[in-house]
Amino acid sequence: MENRGGKVQKIKIFLRVFLSVSAFLSWGNLFLPLQNSAQGAQKDIPFFHSVSPGESLQGIARRYLAFTEVLTIGDLVGKIKDLNGIKGSVIRPNQRLLIPVSRSTPIEARTVIKPANYEARGIYVNRYSMACKKMIRMVDRLNALGGNTVVLDGKDMTGKLSYPSKVELAREIGADANPTVTSPSRLFHYLHKRELHVCVRLVVFCDPLLASARPELALRLPGSGKPWMENGKAAWVNPGDPIVQNYNLDIAKEVAQFGADEIQFDYIRFPTTDNPKRVLPLSEGVEVPRHEIITDFLIKARQALDPYSVLLSIDVFGVIAWGLQEDIQITGQKIDELGRHCDIISPMIYPSHFYGPFRGIHNPADEPFLVVSETSKRFASSLQDSAVTIRPWIQAFPFGTKKFDEEYLIDQLRALNQSNSRGWLLWSAGNSYDVAWKALEGWNREKPQESKNDAGGQSFAP
Repeated sequence: MENRGGKVQKIKIFLRVFLSVSAFLSWGNLFLPLQNSAQGAQKDIPFFHSVSPGESLQGIARRYLAFTEVLTIGDLVGKIKDLNGIKGSVIRPNQRLLIPVSRSTPIEARTVIKPANYEARGIYVNRYSMACKKMIRMVDRLNALGGNTVVLDGKDMTGKLSYPSKVELAREIGADANPTVTSPSRLFHYLHKRELHVCVRLVVFCDPLLASARPELALRLPGSGKPWMENGKAAWVNPGDPIVQNYNLDIAKEVAQFGADEIQFDYIRFPTTDNPKRVLPLSEGVEVPRHEIITDFLIKARQALDPYSVLLSIDVFGVIAWGLQEDIQITGQKIDELGRHCDIISPMIYPSHFYGPFRGIHNPADEPFLVVSETSKRFASSLQDSAVTIRPWIQAFPFGTKKFDEEYLIDQLRALNQSNSRGWLLWSAGNSYDVAWKALEGWNREKPQESKNDAGGQSFAP
């Protein structure tokens, strides 16, 4: 009896030790995301979460999302359900759930350094499509068709940011209220894993939010001092104001720190609805040509972004290729000067935006090959003394023409293929790319062959 009692006592001690060790390991797993793990950076870490009363799958997924390779909360909920054999959405307190944690610290992206002449083939993704299933579907198609670049909205033409910001002025005016992306760095990491070049578009001087929240920063008419009105409201801020410039530079640096590969400035100009003879007075009695103001800002941007190793690109009007003094005076975009202070210039060569008759062409919108071909040649000529890369935006939307179909896009790609341009970007404001996908399928079949000139022998008038 004494030996039997001793054995029982030993078994009890063993069970107590075993349970203590199990409890310790369980608690250790709970804190695993806070520990460093080189292995965790390569694959999922076995990790159990003990459900507390009142917790939901959505809440649990939100808690661990930053430590996983999954892009959306919905996708992580699906993975948790699959791993744990959960059919519905009901979980119970103290239930142990296996979580597909892959990192021991929150995932962050790092800038992938590329040369300025990187041949980008990409699409625009607006802030409403970012970090959701629609974007994933677009990325899947883009990858499958040989695309390698996404241009994401960082700040759009409403003045709203797509992410939570630490820039003081952005927080002050509510520019980052209701962000569509909670962690841009995680988003960039996901896109990098898809082998995509991440370019972030920042609309610069068209900023209705800033113009409304800080009226003293709004662009004003010379002489009268009244706000510059567009569609009945102040939509533009003063490109020469140091506060405006620093605000945009702070946002650009913040995005670069998130791990973007390229910063792209859009609306880096003055509005086009003004008398071209006017100039903007920066201070009492001192007037500076607009192109000097825009170029000076780009010089500052180049200096501010140099430490981050990101590419710097700008969007410009396609018509600027003709170098007309009137266009330069209105917009402030003097192409030969701008080309010295950025890596890439992306002219917006949308045939629909060359309002006819233009240079002898009755309706340029119906001549995609001709417009893109001639404009590309003129940009190459204007920038021949510069090392800047020309990477055009082309039209992937039906505005201005009844002929919009896949052949319309292929004609533009044919024109670029015969030019000195390097790569292309497809613009659709609403991210409707069904026609573009068909065009890229056709272009991939045609591309190895000699490109065809479908311009019908026409050319622009001198």
